[in-house]
Amino acid sequence: MALITSLYGSSSVSKLIRDTDCDTNIELNINGGAGNIQQIFIDNSSNAGSDFYLFLYNVASGVTVGTTKPQMVLYCPRAKNKTYIFPRNLVFGTGISVAGSTNFAASAFSAANPGASVNVAFFISA
Repeated sequence: MALITSLYGSSSVSKLIRDTDCDTNIELNINGGAGNIQQIFIDNSSNAGSDFYLFLYNVASGVTVGTTKPQMVLYCPRAKNKTYIFPRNLVFGTGISVAGSTNFAASAFSAANPGASVNVAFFISA
């Protein structure tokens, strides 16, 4: 659980937020409030045996991973990197909270920490 925030003066991307160890420990309100995500990069290359699921919540607090349903789940295969680009932005009107797991099912999800560090980068638009 380590967040690194970098600010930019660009008109398209104003902030880069990196979670260098995305796991079942919830990262609450990573943007400090509402935000628009333009792109998400998931680096799961260190996990040769585990697929990875990124849980996104449109809340600033009150999340229990494995109980609270996420608003969105993004997938990254084992030992791979994956980039998701949202040309019209993903709008989070309350806050951006995130967590990751190696376990997901269609009807429910559960908390299972990755075996190695998963790096996730969020490109937040202005």
